[in-house]
Amino acid sequence: MTEERPPITPADDPYEFEWPDDAKEERAAERANAAAKAAIRPAPLYLSAIVIGVGTVLAFMLPIAVVTGQFGWFIAFAAPVILGGLIVGFLPAVLLQRVTARWRRGLPEIAFLLVGFIIGFGWTYFVMTLFNVPPPDKVRAATFMATAVAAAYYCARAWAETFRSFPKAVYSIAVSIGVLALASIANYVLYAVR
Repeated sequence: MTEERPPITPADDPYEFEWPDDAKEERAAERANAAAKAAIRPAPLYLSAIVIGVGTVLAFMLPIAVVTGQFGWFIAFAAPVILGGLIVGFLPAVLLQRVTARWRRGLPEIAFLLVGFIIGFGWTYFVMTLFNVPPPDKVRAATFMATAVAAAYYCARAWAETFRSFPKAVYSIAVSIGVLALASIANYVLYAVR
């Protein structure tokens, strides 16, 4: 004797039918965003570090110019800061990055802060000596800039890798820093011609 089985309904077998997928479009959008991010070519790491470092030092100086109303001072000192960052600050940072690459976590950051402080103090003291600034003001300015350069070294070490994945921001800030450097150099040339 054979028994007849009742027919299967969707309630009995949920895999029999294709059910609506509410998150399908969301997952497709996430995959499209990931593909778009992968297609973006990141900016060079060293350019990203330079932009962060020089930009941080300039960001330290800008509030003083705004509060005192001396934008001429900001423009005048922009070229020494930018050139100092490129000539005096960049090579030690690259060497320090290679030396500290295998150090325990936290120690490279301390090393970057210390080296940045020393370079900032020494470079500023040297420039202030060229401008014949009195010794007490020289030490104050050198200490302030040492703090700014130490912060710049730390920020460049911590964020250069992440920031390079935003190439438009890196290039636009680099161009702005370049224009500021040209304006500062032009200021010196006009001062020398007078």
